[in-house]
Amino acid sequence: MNPVPSPIPVTLVTPPAEWWQILGALSPLAVLVAAIVAAVVGLLSLRQKARADDRSEWWRRAQWALDASLSRSRSEAEMGQRAIGLLGRSELASPEELALLKVGTEDALEAAGKAIQSHVVAPLPRPASVSPEDRKVQIAAAKARVTLDQRLAETTPGWIVALSQEKPE
Repeated sequence: MNPVPSPIPVTLVTPPAEWWQILGALSPLAVLVAAIVAAVVGLLSLRQKARADDRSEWWRRAQWALDASLSRSRSEAEMGQRAIGLLGRSELASPEELALLKVGTEDALEAAGKAIQSHVVAPLPRPASVSPEDRKVQIAAAKARVTLDQRLAETTPGWIVALSQEKPE
């Protein structure tokens, strides 16, 4: 029988790793970090685009509401004033845009102001010279103005507040 050879002890001596070897070993980690950064940037870009799209759509609706508020059709003017009030509640609107929406309420409120005495604070009777359709527009404009003034932290004149609480006929 042959004798079993015994293992020979071998000692390997390797030089320390070169810098490029260390860097190469870290490359999977670098790829992972780059992927995470790219994902975060991508998500932020998508969120920003969605907000810009929402604001663009808000502005399109605001343009319609402002145009409708000046319509000769009383029902369309009332819808425009109501839309101004709804758009004024949106967090998408900047203070400048809210101020622009306020301009859309001015004609109707000016007409209401001429028809009533501005010192009255109680609910206002409809003056005989104002048609029920015009009064609906004025009430909707007053409601929109109250909303806009609240968002802008401005004081609404008492007669406008009283008009906003009036029930249309």
